[in-house]
Amino acid sequence: MAVIGEEILGFGELEASGHIDCFYCHRDHQGVGVGTALLAAIVAAAACLGVPKLFAEVSITARPFFERRGFRVVRELQTEVRGVTLVNYLMERFI
Repeated sequence: MAVIGEEILGFGELEASGHIDCFYCHRDHQGVGVGTALLAAIVAAAACLGVPKLFAEVSITARPFFERRGFRVVRELQTEVRGVTLVNYLMERFI
């Protein structure tokens, strides 16, 4: 978790399988290194745990962020929510 004072700037959650279940950076703190630092911490934790691969379901807007950090698209995913089809991507990165 990235915090300044009592303000949460972002957070990430790594499961033992290598799945990044949650990854969030507040819009007011994007583009200043918060997400990069969070992902670096997740990669370091995965390496310490001997996790060989990270993977996540990534939104269209987050895809470039993850691609710049070594993730690749495995496949496009489509989920229907209240009659609207949302597109995201299963992405992975080997450590």
